[in-house]
Amino acid sequence: MASAAPSKTKPAPSPSAERASAKAQPTKTLAVDIGGSGVKAMLLNHEGKPLTDRLRAKTPAPSTPANITAIIADFAKQLGDFDRVSVGFPGVIKKGVVYTAANLDKQWIEYPLAENLSKTLGKPVRVANDAVVQGLGAVSGVGVELVITLGTGLGAGLYLDGVPIPSLEMGHHPFRHDLTYEDDLGRRALEKNGKKKWNKRVGEAIDQLYKLFYYDRIYIGGGNAKEIDFQLPKNAEIISNQDGILGGIKLWERNLDELWK
Repeated sequence: MASAAPSKTKPAPSPSAERASAKAQPTKTLAVDIGGSGVKAMLLNHEGKPLTDRLRAKTPAPSTPANITAIIADFAKQLGDFDRVSVGFPGVIKKGVVYTAANLDKQWIEYPLAENLSKTLGKPVRVANDAVVQGLGAVSGVGVELVITLGTGLGAGLYLDGVPIPSLEMGHHPFRHDLTYEDDLGRRALEKNGKKKWNKRVGEAIDQLYKLFYYDRIYIGGGNAKEIDFQLPKNAEIISNQDGILGGIKLWERNLDELWK
């Protein structure tokens, strides 16, 4: 009777092979959007396509760093494993540090968001202004392009050939009489003045911003963009709030801290 052939034991992969296999795994990004009324998050694959549904929670009161970080940490547990984090924040951001937060708690001022969130989540984190992140997911990368977001306040990002200009806190610039853009176009103005007057002001702002920047194209996003009911100029386009999440991939493709040195 012939003896059975000896079984072949598969050799254990070498450490270098394991590292190569790990590198071959597609990168997963936790994309977070912090707003004055809501905090949102979802996982994206290496191409910027959603891997999960979007989670949303109402912005807490008080809207402190600790309270919002707790929401993000809870989202991270629900959504599963990821490799890195992108955050859009409604204010001026420089090298991961918050410098303005008009619609959130004052504790955010000079708060090192990227560093502290990275410690909480145990992953590398990049942060930029929310309108800048939304624009990264929408602009064509050709010429002068402007993004405005109509939400609790008004955010803005200005791009030259796809590269955003840092620190554009346009919502608090003078717009009409003694009012700022945010005074006339933010959520409070929509609720106080009604949709008809608010739409009139949005149209005036689009015209004025063209005379200021002579942009090739303007993109309009944010939760209240859906309230626009007039005919936009040919070089204007309403973009999905999803771009605010999907732009998180672009935040890792372009190191803004290096570009803005």
